[in-house]
Amino acid sequence: MNNAYWRLLAHRPSFRYLWLAQVVSLLGDWFNTIATIVLVNRYSGSGLAVSALFLARGLPPFLMGPLVGVVADRFNRKVIMIVSDLLRMVIVLGLLLVNSSDRLWLLYVLTTLQFMASAFFEPARAAILPSIVDRGTELLTANTLSSATWSAVLAFGAAIGGITAAQFGVGIALVIDALTFLLSAFLIARIADSGRVLREGAKSSGWMDMVDGFRYVMQRPRVGVFVLVKGLAQIGSVDTMFALYAGSIFVVGRDGAITLGILYTMFGIGAVIGPVVGNSLSDGSQLALRRWVWIGFLLSMLGWLGYGVSPVLILAASSILVRGMGGSINWTYSNVLLQLNVPDRYLGRVFALDFSVFTLCYALSVFATGLFTDTLRVDPRLLAAWFGVASVVPVMFWKWVLRWQAKPTSASTD
Repeated sequence: MNNAYWRLLAHRPSFRYLWLAQVVSLLGDWFNTIATIVLVNRYSGSGLAVSALFLARGLPPFLMGPLVGVVADRFNRKVIMIVSDLLRMVIVLGLLLVNSSDRLWLLYVLTTLQFMASAFFEPARAAILPSIVDRGTELLTANTLSSATWSAVLAFGAAIGGITAAQFGVGIALVIDALTFLLSAFLIARIADSGRVLREGAKSSGWMDMVDGFRYVMQRPRVGVFVLVKGLAQIGSVDTMFALYAGSIFVVGRDGAITLGILYTMFGIGAVIGPVVGNSLSDGSQLALRRWVWIGFLLSMLGWLGYGVSPVLILAASSILVRGMGGSINWTYSNVLLQLNVPDRYLGRVFALDFSVFTLCYALSVFATGLFTDTLRVDPRLLAAWFGVASVVPVMFWKWVLRWQAKPTSASTD
């Protein structure tokens, strides 16, 4: 690991605990993802059924975005994360009851509840980060490390989760997931309390807080455009396409569990590489970060095209590595750009809006992917190629953004 990352972990104990909590929680997330996909494939096998699973994961954060943003800006962000973890632990254990096709509906209900609780976690985590590290070079390092950790744990967790689900069953995978939430809550509890997040005017209503947050973004389009990055990257559902390839194209292991592990592992490796390469080839300036967002969109497009034309699993997995690089670059650098440009009193709401846009686009992508495969009977390989062609749109849009951002403008106040 680069010395800058070690120094950050050594000298910022609050960030270290947040990072360790991320490691264990994300490890459990991938056990959960593999297990729930396997359950849907086992008891349904429908493309729409798989899409419905990811809609249950993606829609709650979108629908609850305005609420969670206000909560993240009005209350203690550490407490919000702990409560979210404990609620998810209990809910995940309920998934053990899904043991027949007649109970498949319960999986969707519990998954919806799980991601309602999750909706409060991510904006609070992203918003608390600038308060526990320096806003200078440490902020870029912290976000890169968090992104690389997400990716590395994805690679490791997906592989182990796939093997665990295939060899020991989904029940064991779900119990492991629940325990990781408990450990995550314990680690977050050790973060030095940065104080209750109360801004000027905090006595105003939650509704006015939400409106104020939206107004902040709308009045600053040069900052607001960064909120669109994660959503624009959601052309084609990676999760649904992985499930379809594992269920019908390259079926390796029980219910395609090994295929899922391989695809998620390669996606994770690519996501590790992306921001690390970007950091090594840029000076860390905001201009460089914006340019690398465009490169991220370009890599995502190339990854989808390669995935669509790959005749064997190893080539498909290699293309997904490229897709993972692009998505990780977009996610990491859009986070840094928001944290550098948005004052702390608005960060919770802006990140909630950012995550809401992402989850809305994610949900629409998931639905469209399932619709194309089930209703229009489009072959998954052809569909992946279509996604590659459609990905030209964000590539061209961000090229325009770069030209627009290069134009001088009068400074605005916060």
